[in-house]
Amino acid sequence: MRGALAKPASDPAEALVSRAFDPYIEGMAQGEAQVRADDLDAAQLPAVTSLTLTDFRGYAMARIAADARPVVLTGPNGAGKTNFLEAISFLAPGRGLRRARLTEIDRRAPGGGAPLGGAWVVAAKVAGAHGEARIGTGRDTTSDSGERRQVRVDGAPARSQTALAEHLSLVWLTPQMDRLFLDGGTARRRFLDRLVYGFDPQHAARVSTYERAMRERARLLRDGPADPAWLGALEDRMAEHGIAVAAARREVTMRLDEACADADGPFPRARLALDGTVDEWLAGMPALAAEDELRRRLAAGRRADGDAGTCPRTHPS
Repeated sequence: MRGALAKPASDPAEALVSRAFDPYIEGMAQGEAQVRADDLDAAQLPAVTSLTLTDFRGYAMARIAADARPVVLTGPNGAGKTNFLEAISFLAPGRGLRRARLTEIDRRAPGGGAPLGGAWVVAAKVAGAHGEARIGTGRDTTSDSGERRQVRVDGAPARSQTALAEHLSLVWLTPQMDRLFLDGGTARRRFLDRLVYGFDPQHAARVSTYERAMRERARLLRDGPADPAWLGALEDRMAEHGIAVAAARREVTMRLDEACADADGPFPRARLALDGTVDEWLAGMPALAAEDELRRRLAAGRRADGDAGTCPRTHPS
């Protein structure tokens, strides 16, 4: 693997949205590895074959080019290895490896202070099951909060981060995740969802749709007006997408359990299963019946949910 430095654009944030400057972004420097998806062994897919960072954490501009083999980053503490891994994590839907606020990622002077450049941008060439693609993502400076991401695939704007899951599936384990199986279920569900993305790219969109409807319902129940028709429409959306989310999680968990059962070796074999009310429904009734039951419980629990500011314990998230 070789790395190379490149001349940054005058405005990296503009580079993300401009067709005139498309560095996905620009061609790799002469002499760097060129890897076509058609030439890769299927067993080696997926692969990130180039990665370019602009105003990302401590990097003003940095580029790494590699082939499809595994890559090991080495260096002293503080050299920026984890920053590269965090940049790769933004090639998938979600908030990235550190789950940091997007405005915190802009390059700043040591010790903090005002940003030293523009909004951060990550660009990559990836090879996956659907062939080679060029992905670009970065912080959207036009949003009011500054906490929204832009995404482009092969130079064209994507409607949402969901498009990333169609090209790359990422899972990571870090020392900070050592309590994944000891603490609350939120982190475990998030980790499982990232596994599901690899089997079903549309899962990310369904999770996002469900969570938006859930937040909107909670706001209406808390602040009003509690319009029954509006609440009913949100609960319909939650039932449809929530059961689909739960069914996808259940399917992937069963497949992983089968793989563990078939594993051969000296270590005990792990068993995987989901334990929850919705999971019990799906084990004993058709998905449409489970949707109806979730819809009924959401409607019946409006008053309690409004007082508590939560959804019923039966919800799949």
